[in-house]
This record gives sequence, structure tokens and C-alpha cells, in this order.
Amino acid sequence: MSHARARKAIEDKLASWAAARPIRVAHMEEGFEALPDETYLRAFLLPASTSCRYLGGDAYEYRGIYQVSIICPAGQAMGTAEAIIDELSGLFLIDTPLSRNGFEGMIVEPVEQGPTITEPSVYTIPTSFTYLGQAEAP
Repeated sequence: MSHARARKAIEDKLASWAAARPIRVAHMEEGFEALPDETYLRAFLLPASTSCRYLGGDAYEYRGIYQVSIICPAGQAMGTAEAIIDELSGLFLIDTPLSRNGFEGMIVEPVEQGPTITEPSVYTIPTSFTYLGQAEAP
């Protein structure tokens, strides 16, 4: 399934970026325990419907949203999260290629910030961007 290949291409890029910083990324399929007062990212793939626009069904088109939520300890300055949003916006620019095992795609909509969600011990700022790509039909 090419949504999985798109996810992996995005996760590889995100992991490489995060490794150069003091920030961890929690993925939905992995166990993760935040450290006290840690700022971290939580990443999700939100796939859209697969389509086929080609006669003969030779290739499928995959579109989806990739969400990266920034989780910060309550009381931490918003500037920390805003700086991360700026960096993610530069990392996942429109037309950024995504390629993995026969999936060829790209980022088609820019990183967008969602509303801040506050809880007693943390606040979360979701960001997301849209990808589009194609792969041979299974």
C-alpha cells in the first residue's frame, strides 16, 4: 500500500531533521513516554481515498495529510513551538519530493498551524501538510 510508503518517506525526512535537534518524535505505532518537561512531536498519517484516474488502472493516486503535533510543557513560552513550526515549514515546502519503493509523490500544500489545545500539564499545537503521489496498481 502506497500510503505506507508515503508515510515512511515523510517519517525518514522528519527523523533526520529531529536527530539534528534535541527533540524526539512519537509515531502512532510506537510506544512513547514523554520525559518530565519535555517538548516533543507526535506524528500521524491521515490517508484520503485512493483513486485511479488512468484507463486500464495502471497507476493509483494517493493523497493524504500528515500531521505533526508539537507538545510542550504548560508554562513554556509559545516561541519554542513557533520556532519548530517555522522549521517544519522549511523542511516540508510545497513540491518537496517524496519517493519510496515505487511511490513517487510530493508535498502539495504548505505546513499549516492548527489551534492550540491546552491541558493542565501540556499544550499541543497541531501542524499538517498534504501530500500527493502515485504508484503502480497492486
